[in-house]
Amino acid sequence: MDYYAHSKEIDGEKIYQSIRDHAEGVAQKMISFSDGFCKESFAKSIALLHDIGKYQSDFQLRIRGKNVQVPHAICGSKELKKYGLPDAAAYIISGHHAGLPDKGPDIAPSTLEYRLKREETQDYSEYERELKSLIPAGSDTPYQNAVTSASGESAWKEYAFWIRMMFSCLVDADFLDTEEFCSGNIDRGMSADFENCLKILKDRLAVLQDQAVTDTEKARSILQKQVLSHKNENANFYYMNMPTGSGKTLTSMLFALERLLAAKKKRIIYVIPYTSIIDQNAKVFKDLFGEACVLEHHCNFDYDSYENISTKEKVRRTSENWDAPIIVTTNVQFFESIYSNRPSKLRKLHNIANSILIFDEAHMLPKGYFQPCLEAVKILTEKYGCEAVFLTATMPDFDHWLKTFQCEGVSTCNLIRDTSCFEAFKRSEIEELGELDGESLLARVMEHQNALVVVNTRKTAKMLYDQYSGKKYHLSTYMNHYDRDRVIANVKKSLADGEAFCLFSTSLIEAGVDLDFDAVFRERAGLDNLLQTAGRCNRSGKKECSECKSYSFSLESPSFGKTPDELKIRRYYTQQTFEHYGDITAPDAIRFYYDKLYDDEKQKMNANNFLYAKPVGMNTDYLRQAKMFKISQIFARTSYFNFAGYAKDFHLIDDHTKPLLIINSENRSEVESLLTTLQYAESGRAISRKLQKYMISLRPYEWDVLKKSGVIQTREGFDCLANENYYHSETGIRFEDDTDYIY
Repeated sequence: MDYYAHSKEIDGEKIYQSIRDHAEGVAQKMISFSDGFCKESFAKSIALLHDIGKYQSDFQLRIRGKNVQVPHAICGSKELKKYGLPDAAAYIISGHHAGLPDKGPDIAPSTLEYRLKREETQDYSEYERELKSLIPAGSDTPYQNAVTSASGESAWKEYAFWIRMMFSCLVDADFLDTEEFCSGNIDRGMSADFENCLKILKDRLAVLQDQAVTDTEKARSILQKQVLSHKNENANFYYMNMPTGSGKTLTSMLFALERLLAAKKKRIIYVIPYTSIIDQNAKVFKDLFGEACVLEHHCNFDYDSYENISTKEKVRRTSENWDAPIIVTTNVQFFESIYSNRPSKLRKLHNIANSILIFDEAHMLPKGYFQPCLEAVKILTEKYGCEAVFLTATMPDFDHWLKTFQCEGVSTCNLIRDTSCFEAFKRSEIEELGELDGESLLARVMEHQNALVVVNTRKTAKMLYDQYSGKKYHLSTYMNHYDRDRVIANVKKSLADGEAFCLFSTSLIEAGVDLDFDAVFRERAGLDNLLQTAGRCNRSGKKECSECKSYSFSLESPSFGKTPDELKIRRYYTQQTFEHYGDITAPDAIRFYYDKLYDDEKQKMNANNFLYAKPVGMNTDYLRQAKMFKISQIFARTSYFNFAGYAKDFHLIDDHTKPLLIINSENRSEVESLLTTLQYAESGRAISRKLQKYMISLRPYEWDVLKKSGVIQTREGFDCLANENYYHSETGIRFEDDTDYIY
């Protein structure tokens, strides 16, 4: 009997791929993917064993057209002892379809222990005739140099990370081999000539340097040269502390290209915290190097922006496993891909190895997950050939916090050691106004030709907007993206025309919006918030710093709900920084602020430790025993990891909001057309992305107000605002029908 893994139909005839051909194809790819961090014998064994469950009679009936089901992924995990393979292989093989499982307990159906003991399978021993002779003998240390710590938490986490990495190699190899059989050699992956990319960028920067006239423009060149002076220094972490407006984006890419070529790395991964600025950074790189070199991967990316269908599909496929030279992505996409347990996310993990990682706005690493994020970057740089560049205008003392979270030992390099030219990027004086009422604040605003006022809540922004008597604009997430983009375009026109006006906004204006105001006012929050907002004052540097003001203030107006504890803490330490330092933009002042803030939040930062992950649906802590294990013991006894439990809890965005689609007279034609198309579309993903610009996100209690008012209806799976009197294009959602409202 012939045993098959996959089938396809060509011209009415069924074509089959044998299990042996598939297993050998996966083995070849897996060996290549894991080169450098796994012994070839282990990679080959995993690949050859992963689908032996397909030798079961019911699976063979199914692949020949019978409607029968039989589990097959667990079978390879039951055979490990025959070949001297460690328990790690059981996680990798058993989860290659459903995801990396929790170890136990054996009473929970999704766990590895339950499946090994209770999942019924048929006889699959025929695999021995075809594959047994190909399976190498096991190894006590298959991980090569990927697990080197002697004992305790570090060894445990390195081992768990290696399991994830090998799982990534298997699921990607499995998918690609299956795809090659079923679809042929389809076009996927992207490539680049990195030496040419470096030349293009150097030529661009040379032109900017030749055109430099102002002190600010000349200082950018000084900082670039200082960064490049360290291009031949080897380190795990590079710190690039550069002020707002100093050319961080291009300088970081320049350094990354130099390091990539010097150290022979595979790709550059540019990681950004804000979805609001990822488009513009990706556009900068695409304009420089060409679209064929840059993969943009985040939840809002619209693949339909590619007019060529084959290009669109190629980019979509490439995003599945990050087989691209330059990748622009988000913190969420990057870190949730590492700590997920799902094949679709972990598939790209092995392609992160041997990369230059740039973390833009590095101070915004998610604080609730600060420890696992730093640990992941540490392991990637120490064990998997990566180098990390931490880039920000407000640099914390990362050396201190690496040590605090047991990540010490990595080599670091400070790329900016002479900060004497930072003064050239100071474009406004920052002044603390103390507590003001709304009337006093607006009176100060009126003293300026144009001004930006940034506050902490959407209700405060709208209140001040309503009270202001001059020409005005408003921005908040109560408005959909379409209206926010329209307002920003109008603000830019008013600035260009020299009009007198004020823009009232929430913090969404602080990143990714290139606007230049005569004065800015920032309600007290974090120091980074204040400095980001100050970067919108005299942004082009056309005026003397002493002529321009950025103000920090607190508002006396009635509080709109309870102030979050985190905001209170950030306000307090910002005030302390003002009291201790004359210049709060100085590197010492910024380090002082983050040391105070992080120390206060240390317990929270330490809470999401992978070591203490609990199985899905279970409350017992199974992993404290890991602290006393030595690396030699890990392979000698049960390895107790709860991958699924940790993935369930690892969410960088604690988003309990609900999307609401806004339909009004201004967008009705396009939205109605998209909803109609959705009725007949095979996949609604592309249409959903196009509808996103007309959506807002509401908290549950806000949603309930509108729901009780009867103004939400569901259409084609989308919750829509049914009464446009509850939305205004200048201020966004309302929570009552206010048709007499005057604007």
